[in-house]
Amino acid sequence: MPKLRPTPELLRAIIERVPEGFLHQAQLTPHIEKSRRKNAPAFRRAIALGYVGWLDPFYYDPERCTPEQVKAMGDWCNPGFPAITDGGILRDRPIDIQRRERQNQLAESTATDYVQIVRQVEQSEQGYLTESALIHSTDDQRIVDDLIGVGVLGRIDGLIYDPLRLSAQTVEHVLTQRYYQTQVERLCEVLQAETGHTAPQEAISKAFDDAIIQHALDDKAIASFSVRMKKPPYKSTWLILKGADSKKARSIAQQAVRIPDAEWEPMLVLCGDVTRPGAKDASTLRSQVVARSYNVKRAATRLAVSVRALNSALDDDLLMTFTDPEGRLRIPAYQIEAAIEDREQHEAITAYEILRPRDLAIVESVSYSTIRRRLRRMGIKHAKPTWRKLRGQWNLPSYYVDYVEKLDGLLAEQQRQRDAEREQMRQLAEAQREAERREREALRQRLLESFPSWRHDGRADQHVSLHIGPPNSGKTHQSLEALIAAGAGWYLAPLRLLAFEIFDRLNQRGVPCNLLTGEEYIPVPGAQITAATIEMFNPENSGDCIIIDEAQMLADTDRGWAWTRALMEARTPEIHVIAPDTTHDLIRKLVTGAEIPHTVVHHQRLAPIKVADQAWPLEMLKPRTILVAFSRRMVLHLKSELEALKRSVSVVYGALPPEVRRKQADRFADGETEICVATDAVGMGLNLPADYVCFYEVEKYDGEQVRPLKPSELQQIGGRAGRYGYSKAGEVGAVYPADLQLVRKSFYADPGVLTHAHVAPTVADLELIPGHLAERLEQWRALDSIPEALRDSIKTTDLDERIELARMLTDDDVAALGLDAALRLVNAPTRQSSRAYWLSCARAIINRRQMPLPPAAPRTIKNSRDLETTESAISCADIYMWLSRRREFTQYGAEDIEVRAARGYWSTQIDEALLRKIDTARRCSQCGRRLPNTHRHGVCDRCFRR
Repeated sequence: MPKLRPTPELLRAIIERVPEGFLHQAQLTPHIEKSRRKNAPAFRRAIALGYVGWLDPFYYDPERCTPEQVKAMGDWCNPGFPAITDGGILRDRPIDIQRRERQNQLAESTATDYVQIVRQVEQSEQGYLTESALIHSTDDQRIVDDLIGVGVLGRIDGLIYDPLRLSAQTVEHVLTQRYYQTQVERLCEVLQAETGHTAPQEAISKAFDDAIIQHALDDKAIASFSVRMKKPPYKSTWLILKGADSKKARSIAQQAVRIPDAEWEPMLVLCGDVTRPGAKDASTLRSQVVARSYNVKRAATRLAVSVRALNSALDDDLLMTFTDPEGRLRIPAYQIEAAIEDREQHEAITAYEILRPRDLAIVESVSYSTIRRRLRRMGIKHAKPTWRKLRGQWNLPSYYVDYVEKLDGLLAEQQRQRDAEREQMRQLAEAQREAERREREALRQRLLESFPSWRHDGRADQHVSLHIGPPNSGKTHQSLEALIAAGAGWYLAPLRLLAFEIFDRLNQRGVPCNLLTGEEYIPVPGAQITAATIEMFNPENSGDCIIIDEAQMLADTDRGWAWTRALMEARTPEIHVIAPDTTHDLIRKLVTGAEIPHTVVHHQRLAPIKVADQAWPLEMLKPRTILVAFSRRMVLHLKSELEALKRSVSVVYGALPPEVRRKQADRFADGETEICVATDAVGMGLNLPADYVCFYEVEKYDGEQVRPLKPSELQQIGGRAGRYGYSKAGEVGAVYPADLQLVRKSFYADPGVLTHAHVAPTVADLELIPGHLAERLEQWRALDSIPEALRDSIKTTDLDERIELARMLTDDDVAALGLDAALRLVNAPTRQSSRAYWLSCARAIINRRQMPLPPAAPRTIKNSRDLETTESAISCADIYMWLSRRREFTQYGAEDIEVRAARGYWSTQIDEALLRKIDTARRCSQCGRRLPNTHRHGVCDRCFRR
């Protein structure tokens, strides 16, 4: 029978056909396709749409049941899955329809005696009656049989039930519970008659099945406990009636399993009169036997032989043994003590000892291989040579005790030599570590001395205006007015897209403005203002005013150093810093430490915003909604789903070229598309006029783990709803009810504060450190050379990507480039997928050749794979353009214009492909079959099995 595909409509149809009105979630498992990632969204959506209710662990029909009714009936009902055909179709009509039809038939029926019987069962408290309660005559019997025959009533083992109130599985469950209840009562009567109301489980099991005993234990009508025994099976389990005296019951059980002392009397005769050294003679027979005998393990210890050798001697009857009433093998103490005193008798026992060939090599002062050859000549397996076959051979002693004494002496001497060597090595290592520590400390001190103080005579002439407020509060607008009024300066942004937006805005206002990013420079005649990505800022040529946007990036472990440099090294008189409230304390601490005068300007949100009252399923998303997901794959999947619902969609995610992101955003802003599906890239650098922000996901992968969104992240993204001048108000929500709860909690929560800015190494820092470039970067990070006064606000930046690139260069490569150029080379904007192309460019530069062109993109973009390949080609083109824009490498990028043109064409191709609704579904790399969104691998299961 085929498995059913989970959808909200299917779950509603199933629950509508369950007579009880609810179903345990485990009942779905055998009939629904097994995919937790696929099932959970479908079932959550059914709950969100009100198709079904949820009371853990039951799904229920909200039209027929309340949660209280489900809870009460769940204690005794066991609803079954409704009948389905071999083709996977639900066979019966919904219960409500069947009930209405039956009511109409009963109302129209003239057979009042039949109607009366049906009404009795239908209106019974629990939906069933016993035959004796319902049938009082032969006519009643005939009527009941007729009604059962046509399916109006059901009968199982003497219970007549209403099949529109109870499923057969529930009736069988009721009968089973009744049977167990009767048997449990009988079991309790048996225990009631026992002394102390307790008995061994073994005895009870002869009269009752284990299932009945377990049922009684589950119902807590009885309890079980165990007592230790001195002989196998060493434990006895007893049952005790509920409410009985547990201490008394345990005492009875312990008395019952105790071995009578009289059983030890025969063993006392076998033991003799010698007691073990240190053993105390006592009054009981057991204690006297134990004092006068050894178990095998203690006897072996006393004789200084292995347990294996002693057991072999016992097997050959070299010593007398007996088994005590507790099942233990014992050896009379007088025999053991006699063997210790008698050298020959002791030697007879040690003859069974197996020797280690390596020990033999030590005693004989020969190699291990020599011993093995000798053993082979004697026909002895080298793994199991026994003492009796070797004593007196070669130069070995005649007695085992002499052999052991000699071996112990040699081993002790070897150990002394090893200890002396280890101590010598330890002292050498300690001296080396101390020398390295002093060297590191001296290096760290030099780095500390070179750390900038950020204080200079011009600080009194500077002023920092710190603009604090949430998204959409006018911070950027006010700062730009100050920059325009100053007439010369910089606008510094985290993204090329945001820098381009300001470049475009100012030039449209008639304010000449240049654009400077890592990949391009667009000069405008007469411009004294430059919109730039922050890494391109020149602190020595700051102009009259600078704007540092998105200053919360100070705390970014990868790029935060650029914000720190801009804030602390700019020479301009006027500095405007735009940041959320989380950054206020950190920036104030930095500028105060550098003695820069500052003021704080608090901005309030210009358009109101709230969290939605209910979840927004995909089918119900309103126009002008930003739908947020956290991976390229999920964004493209949601694009396909929404387009299948006849919605027009824009997409924005980090791997898209900035130009494409801008065009996609403009289409959404202009109303050409209803919905913009975006990653958290939408939280920074795009001014999207959205009325609603809806979270499809509230968890993201941060490079190390999947974690819930932080309040600050959720507030930054959600704050894009309700942009001033475009919307009257904003609203933030989620697709699923559970996610909406997190959104509501986090959106109004305290986002916390950022505590540390970041700094990166300079060429001067790295020149102080010896070694390969990667080692220099690693050691700079490890030395953590931050002055003590700044440690509570400054950390070193994350250098992982730069270190990975540096490892690809040899010392000769770095020497050929020079340290300054090598450091600039490893600062290129790479990702894991583009490292190979970066390396080919680096090799070309080192060898004084032209850099290779980026890999070509597909001629046309037909599907998601072509889209990803084109995005990768653009990423490589960005590396080419970035390197060709660096003064040291410009001569190796002679085809910069052609690469720029190709990149522009590829960006247009991507935008057009997204516009014409290409197939963005994930597909198997082998056969091209469509893959589920939650499928973890690049090939389908069928191709994998091949």
